[in-house]
This record gives sequence, structure tokens and C-alpha cells, in this order.
Amino acid sequence: MKKLVNLRKKRFLIIDDQKPFQVMLKGLLLSLGAGEVVTKTSGEAGIAAHQKHPFDILMVDYNLGRGKNGRQVLEELRARNLLKEDSLFFLITGDNTRPMVLSALELQPDDYLMKPFSHGTLRARLQRSHNKRETLKDVYQPLLKHEYYECIAACQKHIDEQGRYVNFCRKLQAEMYNKTEQYDKAETLLMELLSEHKQAWALLVLAETRMLQNRPYDALDIARKVARSTPNAIEAHDLLVRAYLAIEEYENALESARKAISLAPYSLERQSLLANVARQNGDFDLARQAMQHIVEITRKSVHRHPKHLLAYLRSILDAAEHGETRQQISRYQTEASLALQRARFDDNIVYSELSFDDIESVVSARIEAFNGRFREAQKHLNDVVGTQLANDEEISDELLPDIMCVLMDLGEYEKADEIAKRLQQAGGVDEYTERLLSARMNASQQRQNKFFECHHQGIKYYRNGNFGRALENFTEALKHAPMNSGAALNYIQAASRILGTSEEPNQQLVQECKRCFRILEGLSLTPSHQQRYDQLYEQCRRFGV
Repeated sequence: MKKLVNLRKKRFLIIDDQKPFQVMLKGLLLSLGAGEVVTKTSGEAGIAAHQKHPFDILMVDYNLGRGKNGRQVLEELRARNLLKEDSLFFLITGDNTRPMVLSALELQPDDYLMKPFSHGTLRARLQRSHNKRETLKDVYQPLLKHEYYECIAACQKHIDEQGRYVNFCRKLQAEMYNKTEQYDKAETLLMELLSEHKQAWALLVLAETRMLQNRPYDALDIARKVARSTPNAIEAHDLLVRAYLAIEEYENALESARKAISLAPYSLERQSLLANVARQNGDFDLARQAMQHIVEITRKSVHRHPKHLLAYLRSILDAAEHGETRQQISRYQTEASLALQRARFDDNIVYSELSFDDIESVVSARIEAFNGRFREAQKHLNDVVGTQLANDEEISDELLPDIMCVLMDLGEYEKADEIAKRLQQAGGVDEYTERLLSARMNASQQRQNKFFECHHQGIKYYRNGNFGRALENFTEALKHAPMNSGAALNYIQAASRILGTSEEPNQQLVQECKRCFRILEGLSLTPSHQQRYDQLYEQCRRFGV
């Protein structure tokens, strides 16, 4: 065993919200020869201290009270590249429940300490972790810089030298082959290893390789074997989900996703996958629960973003729109309203540039539109993005999916198509939202086709001077798109031609024109539509409209 590193030259950071444990651990470290030990009571304070003057060894408790937890501290340090290649990160916890332990281990800290631990245990773990980092510094350096080919070469050198960490380097090398799309090399390496010994980690990496080679049935077979022999192998259940999805066995995918979540629920990626699989199986309430967990997981983390809150609100409204009873629909809509109010001071919004009032208006518009209160929905939408829609100005990317849903409900199909194009230009949306929008578009396609058929036919009759038939078609078009501004203007224009040739205005036409003007009232129209509106308004005043 290598000689223990000289701790007098190392700077330690302890992050723990319990003062007695801070004092105890600091005493242990000082007794082991540590030269400097700094203590912080919150994840935020610890990250700030490390950013100002990086520490060599970080001892971080998993549960840190109201702020960031230990998992989120490690995620942020990695995401912001604040850890050096020789830094050591220890997660510490007194919670030995399976979900907590597995969720901590899947982050792959340098080590994981369970409270209480002895002086001897701490010394042995420090030495073991330091020896590994020191021996593999040529491997960790390119790995942290995402220089995967150099990392592969460094692993091979250690393997050739028959060093102590050959198995670790073989595993890492196979993973790097997959990352660099050298699947045949990964397969050759793994098959050679498995011919010597059936190790679970090698089987899991091989299953991943099979997925990347577009061989989901082979991946499924391997992942099943590992899941049976090693029930706590989270990666096996994750792979099962992906393999079942690839072969379109959605019920089995959902069962595996539930199992993976029960083992380790604190992963953003795993909860996102569960939401997607649940929706594919028509379990909209489970999808809602997964999206809610994502909001909670990311609230204090480096992944904090308003898109997570918006996805959660979307999932609630999605569940409402698929509700089987009026009571169920009402319950979900109430939940959306309450979730929205709670979010007013949510970190996902407070620390973003997105306005809470804008989110509130768009969500309210979705609820009103679903309940058939189109005028109210139109007003909410107009309050927040009316001018932008009219003048083709920039709109927050996060709000585009919900605006698109409202526009489809209102029958503003041309504007909805424009929003769809903006989403494509913005780089698309997450998988859940993409499926939601696709379902909404498919559901409205027949109505949309009928609208355009009637609307275009009405324009054709109008241009041919057949204003009566034009009016009939515009009336039918508005049945399929009750708040379409273009159809409303065209109806008024055709009606004004008929009213202008009558000695006594047709009161039914007058009332219908009034209704169409109410559709347009207060809207931010495009310049061309606004000009037509002003002209038609003056014309129709003569007929008592």
C-alpha cells in the first residue's frame, strides 16, 4: 500500500449543517495531520468558498437542510468544472435507506461514508481514494477535459503496465469507445473480458453498446440477466426501459421505469424518462407526478430552469385534458392554478428572466380555452404576446409550446404554424412536450383541414362575386375555428357587401358582424389586418353594426 499522502499540504472543506458533526469530523482530520480544515453549513456557502480558493478534499453531507444537498453540490461542481483532476469528493450520510444510498453511489463520488465512522475507517478511505487518484492522474486529466481519445490511450497504458486499477480502466475504456462511436472496439474489449469472467459492469456496458449498435433485443437479453442477478443494478433497469421502448413494448417499459425510480428516485434523467413512458401508456397522472418530482429535484440545483416548472404545469393540464369526469378535470385545473401561485416565488422563476405574469397569463389562457371560454382565453393570450404575434417579434422560447396549444384551440391555425416554425428554429423541445404537441396537432388536424377547406372556398366565392356562398363558407369555417381573426374579417367583409346592396339591413347579418367584431376587439392585429379592420368598421357603422 502506498504511503498516506501528507495531509498537512492538503486543504479540507467540510459541508454539514450540524455543528456537532462538523466539530467531530474536523477533530478527526486534524488528528490525521490535516493542515487546514474549513467548515461550511450550507451547500451554497461551500461552493462559493471552493470557487474562491479550491480545496483538495471535500467532505460533504448528503442532507444539508433547506439549501442544496450533497448530490446537488457535486453536480454543480462538475457542471461548472470546479473540481481539479486530483480533487477528492466524499459524500457522507446517516441515511442508509436503499434509495438514498443508490442515488448517492450512482453519482460516483470518490467515496461514500456512512455515519458514524471511526478514525481508522476515515484514514483508510482517504488513503484508498488518494492512491487511486494519484495512480490514475493521467487518466482523470483528459477525462475531465472530455478528451476521450487521450483518455482511451491513458487507460491502455495503465492496462499494459498491469497496474492496480486495470478493471476500472477497462470499464472506462469501453465507455469511451462508446462515446467516440467505436462500437466494434467496445464490443471486442467487452467480449474478451466476459470470456474470462462474467462481471455485471461489463455486461451492462455491453448492453449499452448493443443499444448504440441498434440491437435492442440483444441489449434487452443482457439487461434482463443483470437485473435478475443484481436486483439493485439501477443501470440494468434504465437499459430495460430504453430497450423496451425501442421495440415498442410500452407496458414493459413502464414497469421497468417504475422499478428504476423505486431504486433511485433523485435523477432528473430518470424522472424525465418515467414521465415520457407514462404518457405513452396513457398514465397522465403518473407523468404529472414525475414532472412534479423534477421541479423538486432541480429547484436548488445547477439544473434549475423555468422549463421544468412549465413542463410540470403542462403535465397537469395534459392530465386535465384527458380526464374522464368533469370532477377529475376540475381537480387538475385547480392543481394547475395552485401550483402556479406557489411558483410565484419559486427559485425556477425568481432566478430567471421569464416573467411570472407572462406564465400566469398563458396558463390561464390554456385553461379558459379548454373550458370553451375562447374570448377569455384570447384576452389572456393577447395581454402577454398579442403585439409579438402581430408583429412577428421575439417571444420567450419556454412559452411557445403553450401559446401554440392555445392558438390551436382558438382556431388560429396559421399563427400556430408560425409558432411551430419558431420552435424548430429554437432547437425544438423536450421529448414530453414534443409528444404532447404532436398529439394536439393530430387531434386538431381534421378540424384544421375542414377550416382551411371552407375558408379557401369562401375566398374563392368572394373573388367571383358570389358573396352569399362566400358568407356560408366563412360561417362554416368559424365553426371549426371560432376565434380565427382572418375568418372573422372575411365574414365581415362579405357581409358588408351584402348589407350595402340591401335597403333594409338584415338583422341576422348585423348581429353576426357584431359577434365577429367582438372576436377582433382588443386584439393586436397585423398591420394589414388592422387596416382592413378600420375600413370595415367605418363601413359597417352605416348598417348599425
